Amino acid sequence: MLVSGLVVALLCAVVWCFTPSEVEIFELHNALISKYGEEIDFYKFLKLPKLRDSTSKEIIKNFRKLSKKYHPDKNSKYKKLYSRLNIATKILTDDSSRKTYDYYLKHGFPDYDFRKGGFFFKRVQPKTWFLLLFVYIAASVIHYVLLKIQAQGQRKRIEFFIHQSKEQDDTRGLGEKKLVFKQHDADEPKTILIRYGDVFVIEPTGEESLISPDSVPQVSIFDCLFFRIPKSILKLIFGSSKKRDEQQVKQRSDASEIKQAKNEVKEPKVIKQSQNNSKKENQMILPNGKILKSRKKK
Repeated sequence: MLVSGLVVALLCAVVWCFTPSEVEIFELHNALISKYGEEIDFYKFLKLPKLRDSTSKEIIKNFRKLSKKYHPDKNSKYKKLYSRLNIATKILTDDSSRKTYDYYLKHGFPDYDFRKGGFFFKRVQPKTWFLLLFVYIAASVIHYVLLKIQAQGQRKRIEFFIHQSKEQDDTRGLGEKKLVFKQHDADEPKTILIRYGDVFVIEPTGEESLISPDSVPQVSIFDCLFFRIPKSILKLIFGSSKKRDEQQVKQRSDASEIKQAKNEVKEPKVIKQSQNNSKKENQMILPNGKILKSRKKK
């Protein structure tokens, strides 16, 4: 349960977390796309001669050139345009922000939906696939370690119980000794039998069950989440198809039984029909509608 919760939390962190710098890039990108179309990017928006090959100094120099034309002090209608030019310049002149922008420009930008809490990806990016795989493997390793620890703890508890029981054996392993064991006061007492060094628990049915640390199954790598989840999915798929095939076979057998029963019911009608046909053979219908019946010869 703890491992599943950890996996869900990590997946949510991978998909939904964006830095303030990334959100600023996404907002400006969406604003430019809605106004100028899908082909626009920050380099084209700033009208850089070298586009992506422009240096930070060239970008700043170009921004100063644009400021002379689009500064809001000269014309108030350029206020929003100038603000966007300023943000785009700030992003492209910062090395870290520029690398982030170039990455999303190459691999794709997330979409925005207020109902979903902000920006989100409609399609999974390669980086996200790698992170999901890493989380899946890490969770499987943790699950395997926990299974190992749990199995070792069970073996130690059984070994300790056997040791405590043998200390009460006054036959020194050369005979039989019965003990009464209660783990809690509210529990029903259980009878423990020590026979020649082996410890048994006597079931209510009278059967004897050997108490041994070997009864704890060995933990394999195939028991962890990495293999268990695909195995469960395959079992669900093929199990449902097998059940569907069995149902189809049963329906066919039921249909054949019903058909056979109908045929048995129709047999008397066929006999009756043949009798009617024999009667019709002794009759003759004339053109005027009269019916002539032939008499049987005596």
